[in-house]
Amino acid sequence: MHWRIFYTAPRAETKAEERLLGQGVEVFLPRCTTLRRWSDRMKKVTEPLFTSYLFARVDERGRMQVLQTPGVVRCLSFGGRLASISDDEIERLRITQRDLDRLTLHPTWVPPIGREVVVKAGPFEGLRGDVIEHRGQCSVMVRVHAIKQAVRVQVPAEYVREAELAL
Repeated sequence: MHWRIFYTAPRAETKAEERLLGQGVEVFLPRCTTLRRWSDRMKKVTEPLFTSYLFARVDERGRMQVLQTPGVVRCLSFGGRLASISDDEIERLRITQRDLDRLTLHPTWVPPIGREVVVKAGPFEGLRGDVIEHRGQCSVMVRVHAIKQAVRVQVPAEYVREAELAL
């Protein structure tokens, strides 16, 4: 039995977790509390810490069962090998769940300068450009070739993905 990392459909983490728990699968979905703004109010909401990811402790047969669960897209793998997470890492993540209000996610991936990216969230969603600098956020330069001009847009690094991966 290994803790495997599964990728879910967008916003399907909680439903997939409920289905897997109903099937008797040992599953872990770390959460955090964030403040969300609506047009008329602010509200604290609990949401998955890692969007589109959940962890399940399974053997090979269990892995296949998880993959057949609605909302689960695939099991992560790197270089053809199934990704796993150690019991120690899971335990450390469980400790973070004691106080969700004090938990924030800091992405470790920042696109390299010069890399073409696509904005995947926020008001500039769908925008394509080249990364020109990092200053807490990611500056994306959009070139308008027809008039030989460019526009700089600042977006959080977690809102962008490499262009070839975004398709």
